[in-house]
Amino acid sequence: MKQLVYFSFLVPFLILGQGPVQLDESFDPTTLSDWADSKVRIEEMKSLKEYYEGLGNRTDSVDRNEHSDFIFRVQLTSTKDYEQAIAVEERALQTFKDEIIIQFDSPYYKIRVGSMNNREEAQNLQNFAIENGYRRAWVIRTKNTRLIEN
Repeated sequence: MKQLVYFSFLVPFLILGQGPVQLDESFDPTTLSDWADSKVRIEEMKSLKEYYEGLGNRTDSVDRNEHSDFIFRVQLTSTKDYEQAIAVEERALQTFKDEIIIQFDSPYYKIRVGSMNNREEAQNLQNFAIENGYRRAWVIRTKNTRLIEN
């Protein structure tokens, strides 16, 4: 009987003593370079800490200015499925003349098109996308990662 009482006190401590499960999301499939035939630019998201650690003690000898902090793009889809992302990319290359970006933000592949400085142009592109079968296309405002050199 004593053993049953001790056991009933011990089990909750064992169960509750476990901390939350930490998922490892450090893997980035864009580093595999298996999109060698792709005609789009893959935009990688990096943390500022990684960026500054990568610079080390080097200084930038080129004077650069960003022409705008934010730009507008039209996101065609967001999917966890690699094959579906490739299919949307291939179809988008045939449909759009604008720049196409595939951004991996774990666990989603985001296929985006365009690089507009104002929302009105982006909404026109969104309407064009909807007319061409991308029923869930939407306008997003995103950080401009392109730099213009002086």
